[in-house]
Amino acid sequence: MSVRGWAGATAIAGLITLTLFVVFALLPEMQAAGTCLVPGAVVQFEFARNAADLDAIFGPPGGACRALGAAAMDAVNRIDLIAFIPAYTAFCISGALYLAAGQWGRPLAAAAVTAAVLAALADVLETNALLDITQDFDAAAAYLPRSQLGAWSKFALLAAHALFCAGLCLVGEKRRWIVGIALVLPTLGVALAASDHVQFAGIMSASFAIAWLALLGATTWASLQSRRT
Repeated sequence: MSVRGWAGATAIAGLITLTLFVVFALLPEMQAAGTCLVPGAVVQFEFARNAADLDAIFGPPGGACRALGAAAMDAVNRIDLIAFIPAYTAFCISGALYLAAGQWGRPLAAAAVTAAVLAALADVLETNALLDITQDFDAAAAYLPRSQLGAWSKFALLAAHALFCAGLCLVGEKRRWIVGIALVLPTLGVALAASDHVQFAGIMSASFAIAWLALLGATTWASLQSRRT
């Protein structure tokens, strides 16, 4: 595929990924949950370590919010499996290959693609564990290690992908300084979240948002410029 083709593919996959964020917020189950789920609850659920963490997210067992929150999380996670994971994985792979000018064999490009694929597999592991937890909160202890392993692996691998892409931006003849610097941010965000996920998970999410929006903007612009010429 041409560089223009990879730019277009990245832009399309990125716009689908962005649209799915909106879809998540508008899901009937999320609307029904209302104030039962605080902002950032989805990521906090991914990082939950024990029953106390689950109570902080969903409220106490038997509470009015427990069933509403579980239904909302299930709706998000089902879409995650069938649409969101494939969309952001396509975005990450296409973005890396756009930055590498379509050269699969470049070490940084190969590393970025590999990290994106492994992150998707980790996300599948995590998401299936989260769906198991909401089916039986009393048995959550059996699934929490799996959801944590999947979540931390996913975010670490996505940060690695972004860092490899930053390398592609900052080396070679055509350097993309703004996008490259933005793509370094997820590594810092994940490091902060690892030190205290309750306090810094929001910063980590923001770091990925900045990095991915920068890549989306660059590929959208490149695609539009190519069409004009």
